[in-house]
Amino acid sequence: MRRRLRLSPWFAPALFAACGGEAPWDAADWRPERPPQRIVAGSILATEVLLEIAPRERIAAVHELAADRRYSLVVAATEGLPRVGAAPEQLLAARPDLVIVDAFTRAETLALLRQAGVPVVRTRDAGSFEAIAGNVRAIGRVCHLEAPAEQLVGRLEASLRAIRTTAAEFAHWRLCGLDGALHTYGRGSLLDAVLTAAGARNLAAEHGAGAFRRVDAETVLAWRPDAIVVAAAAPGERDGEWLRQHPALRLLPCVQRGRLVAIPGPQLSTTSHHLAAAAAFVQATLRAWGRP
Repeated sequence: MRRRLRLSPWFAPALFAACGGEAPWDAADWRPERPPQRIVAGSILATEVLLEIAPRERIAAVHELAADRRYSLVVAATEGLPRVGAAPEQLLAARPDLVIVDAFTRAETLALLRQAGVPVVRTRDAGSFEAIAGNVRAIGRVCHLEAPAEQLVGRLEASLRAIRTTAAEFAHWRLCGLDGALHTYGRGSLLDAVLTAAGARNLAAEHGAGAFRRVDAETVLAWRPDAIVVAAAAPGERDGEWLRQHPALRLLPCVQRGRLVAIPGPQLSTTSHHLAAAAAFVQATLRAWGRP
């Protein structure tokens, strides 16, 4: 039997306010008539952007993962802000007049927020720095914060320009991103955007891989990367230990030489303007090694 959703009494009258057809906020260029005053950041991306552009008193709550150091770059900045999970009951308990979620939010959550008549805006799945800038601008528009959003985009673009001035220095480096399940990230992925901005070659993209693809060990051995991009290990653990224990991948010269670009997990997974720092991290690591 499906569990019934229990809602607070204040919320019940609004439950049937929105029914049928498209809601105004479904439009790609929607902007509310008045600036929202109780914004709920229902994703880490929304949290990272709102903490940069919005007055704190207008942020009603942030996603609980934004306060988790395993996933978030803004843990300290979330101090003192209410936190919510992804469940619609939690989002609605913050009494929002706007909820900002990401492209992976469950359809049921969106439907319940819609039925409640609460404006909910989804950012797009980004695969480039240009798409990240588009999400920042979209968040700024729906919050009536276009000017600070544009300033944030300007800082992102300035960071990328600075990174690209030295990109040619790393053109000889052939890199491959991998995780423990042998997923790699090719054209259309944010890792490809990071490596391209840094000036390095992304072997997955060069071999026709899309944004997300699982490869076998034989493929990686044939590619023979100069270095492998991995998520940095947890404190007390060794970066890329799974590579050293893999019966085939441990034979790669780059693994034997310790050529692992170990980017901190939250930095590697961010989909906000903070991703530019990952490209700078790649450059700094390669520069310390000299040449392949």
